[in-house]
Amino acid sequence: MNHDWRLVPLAVATWAAAWIGVSGWQPGREAVIACFVGLSLLGIVALRARRHWTAMLIAVFTLTLLMSGLQSWQRHHSAVAELAAEKAIGTVRLKLLAEPQPRERVVVGRAQLESVEARQTLVAARVPVVVLASGDMGEALLGLTAGATYEVRARLGPPEPTESAAAVLSLRAVSALVREPNLVDSAVNATRQGLRDAVAHSPPRQAALVPSLVVGDTSAVDPIMEEQFRVTALTHLMAVSGANLTLMLGVVLAAVRGIGLRGWGVRIAAVGGVAAFVLICGQEPSVYRAAAMGLVALAAVGVGVGRRTIRSLSLAVLVLVWLDPWMARSVGFALSAAACAGIVLLGPHFVAALSQWAPRWAAEALSVPLAAQLATQPIITWLSDQVSVVGVVTNVLAGPFVGPTTVLGFAAALLCLVPWLAAGPGWLAGWCAQPILWLAELGASLPTAAWAWEGSTGGILLVTVGSAALAVVLLWALRHWWGGVGFIAVFLLAAVVRPVALGWPGAWQATFCDVGQGDATVLNAGAGAAIVVDAGPSAGLTIACLESLGVESVPLLILTHYHADHVGGAEDVITRYRPSLILVRAGLQPGWLTEAGSAVGAVVRSAVPGEVLQVGAATWWTASAWEPVGAAIPEAEGEGSPENDASVIGVGSSGALRVLLAGDAEPTGQGVALRAAAEHGVDLSAEVLKLPHHGSSRQEPRFFEASGASLAVASAGEGNSYGHPSVSAIDLARSMGMDIARTDTQGAIAVSLADGVLTVRTNR
Repeated sequence: MNHDWRLVPLAVATWAAAWIGVSGWQPGREAVIACFVGLSLLGIVALRARRHWTAMLIAVFTLTLLMSGLQSWQRHHSAVAELAAEKAIGTVRLKLLAEPQPRERVVVGRAQLESVEARQTLVAARVPVVVLASGDMGEALLGLTAGATYEVRARLGPPEPTESAAAVLSLRAVSALVREPNLVDSAVNATRQGLRDAVAHSPPRQAALVPSLVVGDTSAVDPIMEEQFRVTALTHLMAVSGANLTLMLGVVLAAVRGIGLRGWGVRIAAVGGVAAFVLICGQEPSVYRAAAMGLVALAAVGVGVGRRTIRSLSLAVLVLVWLDPWMARSVGFALSAAACAGIVLLGPHFVAALSQWAPRWAAEALSVPLAAQLATQPIITWLSDQVSVVGVVTNVLAGPFVGPTTVLGFAAALLCLVPWLAAGPGWLAGWCAQPILWLAELGASLPTAAWAWEGSTGGILLVTVGSAALAVVLLWALRHWWGGVGFIAVFLLAAVVRPVALGWPGAWQATFCDVGQGDATVLNAGAGAAIVVDAGPSAGLTIACLESLGVESVPLLILTHYHADHVGGAEDVITRYRPSLILVRAGLQPGWLTEAGSAVGAVVRSAVPGEVLQVGAATWWTASAWEPVGAAIPEAEGEGSPENDASVIGVGSSGALRVLLAGDAEPTGQGVALRAAAEHGVDLSAEVLKLPHHGSSRQEPRFFEASGASLAVASAGEGNSYGHPSVSAIDLARSMGMDIARTDTQGAIAVSLADGVLTVRTNR
């Protein structure tokens, strides 16, 4: 297929210029004038040489750079930005643009500021802002209605120079509702709530995935599910994306073709589907981006003339970046453009190959996610420092279920005025989404679901070449049914057979498993037995770590507390290794734990300060264990929850090596442990200290000092959004003479002590 590439250089130039313009770079007036004059002279030279396209390229780059830079300067030097720089507290009138979403331990809302009164100054300005809240204020923010205008009390703060927001607001109080949502916003809110109501009686995971897949509402997605989708490269399904729209429209167009529509009837149905998509998802930049990219991708495999699709993609990039130059720095925009390019360039060829032995509708359903995954893998690797081995397979297998789920979800949302009628499509949407959940769960449980891969220039180049080579191989292999089966078999084999680093684990006494943003520590009890402290956010990585260590039984499992990054993999670990005793913090136990323990005949009980438990060559001393009081998360950023401070804290040993483990305890919990250890005669000294709470910034220096450790280990996920381990925690450990080891940069860490010499090995 011959594509029209003429607009591609203009699109690239526009993207690059906007990226520079909103980068926060602030050259002096002389530099701006010199840049403008220089580019203008280049344009004139190109015109005189009759290189009209080159002249146009320079003109577009120059104008985009100036306009985007001017917009960025105006926004970040406005009166609102000045108040934000001073961190002023004031009364703000704002319109909430979208439903607030919970993000880890904070709630985030997007809004348009209308006015702010602070420092005896009233400023009227319509600029975008981000609203943050936690604890009780987080609940209050979640209760606000999208599209409505409110008066709130907030502290203004400066955003990053590259952000489109003029200020970041820390919510203090919601004073009053000023204006109800308009008719369009009310319709959007009603349809979104109607969708949630329609799936409310479905199983919890289905009820979480359907709104996430259809309208990007991730409020009900739990951390375990989020991690499973990340490992299996299915995270894009939880966001409003052009690929999702393409798959949904593919089902709609197959249906209208089935009833005999052709030509303009099909095109009108496509436009109607896009209009419904924008109406239900909301009028946001990400929705418009997804709609534009989705239509371009659809043209490549289903509607329109394929030769025009590269031109249409370039035009979409030009228009979107001109309308919102901050899109040039949006990861979502880059992923959408890459996915769209992959679908445009590879999609028709995959469809042609698969159509030789599969129905056309199936070929299109499989080709879209396959092409998108191959095209976006370099960006995903750059973001996550990993390559999802199962990602291609899970995306291909999940693709046919995305369209029906989205169509049924939209139907349920549009029937919001008739709840009893909406329940039917909602229930069906949930069960159409169930195979996607099974794929995420199964894929994440495989030993090598993802490979650690350095996101350096060389690493990204290798991934890019590998993805291109794989595309060429697949174009040949997918012409035959056995090629498709073989392709899936090869990737599944690669996901099941886990490569082990040379010399790993060697002689080890304690190992800190690399389970992403979570904890799983293993103490060697000898003869294939071990004490395991915490089980990570999902079972796949934890079990793979235990297998690489040769662990065959876990007589004692200790769960320091019930946050998902410590117990997400516990149920599967219990089922597989059948521990005799499961030690937990004081207080009520979750139902899933008692059921899992009963199923294998394990005793589940609270830890008792001062107790000593022996398992072969390993020993556990409990220093403190208590029941959390209250459940509210303090409002101040960085404060720990009572659940963190209630973590079981103790010392584990294997042979001569002692390790101090404190779960997610913060200063309060660490202080309790110091007092409890002194009261019950527990010696907290150890050769190794696992940094409490993944090395957060909130630590008690006396606790570090009591350990007397020579090595501090941080168990954290690479590139995690918490900033773990923090610079302050690492500096504190180093100030006390400790060396540092980190799972986020070194992988799993095995430690042994022999003849007074501490040996550290990693599996990367």
